[in-house]
This record gives sequence, C-alpha cells and structure tokens, in this order.
Amino acid sequence: MSLRKKARTLAEEVLAWAPDGEDRPSLDRAVTAVHQLNAYGERLRDAVQAGVRPDSPDRTLAVLGEARRRLGQPLTSPVPPFVFTTDAVVRRAQNLARLVAGLLSALDVGPSTPPDLGGNTHQHPLRERTFR
Repeated sequence: MSLRKKARTLAEEVLAWAPDGEDRPSLDRAVTAVHQLNAYGERLRDAVQAGVRPDSPDRTLAVLGEARRRLGQPLTSPVPPFVFTTDAVVRRAQNLARLVAGLLSALDVGPSTPPDLGGNTHQHPLRERTFR
C-alpha cells in the first residue's frame, strides 16, 4: 500500500473518532496514531516542499508552514500540568490528521507526485469530480 493511501486511510479513521462515542480508541491506539501521523506527515511535507514553485498556491504554502511548525513535536508538554488523557491524545491525533489531509491536498494540486509516494502524475480522482 502506498504512503498516500496509508496516510489517507489513517487520517479518515482518526477523524471519525468521537471522544465520547463508542468508537473512541484506547489511549495506546491514539498514541500510536499520533506517531504514525507524524511519520506520514513528515514524508508528505518533504514531498510537498520538493514540488514548491514560486507560483505555488498560497494554500500550499500555508499548509507547508503549518507542517513545519507542528510535525515532530513531542506528545507530552514539558510544562506542567499536562494531563495525558485519551481525550487530549485523540484531539492531537485529529489535529495531525487534518494536517495530513491538507498535505495530501497540496500534493493533489501540485505539478507532479514523486513516485515513492505511489501517486499518479496524470489524473487524480479529485480532479475528475465536478462540484456544484
């Protein structure tokens, strides 16, 4: 499975979590998702950065800047009191999932997709849709 597909699948799963719902993950699952989303996000950020041109859309540049600031941050805060709860980790995972989705969108509108991400440099399904 390509990095894009893995990242998109995980982001969709995490965004579907409801903190108080029956599909709420365990703390271990939420922590694992944070680490996976960070790893995917860093690779996606590098791919977006590689395709940035002077005429890149402002949204791409904004997502890239946000990725530089937020990816790779430790899960826990060095400043007490930080409560390491499942809800806090789920929120962090969902924020990272939204960032990963933004990076995937930036790749979708970019000039091409690096082959190691498993993308198609010709047509992307999102480009074929008609929105009304």
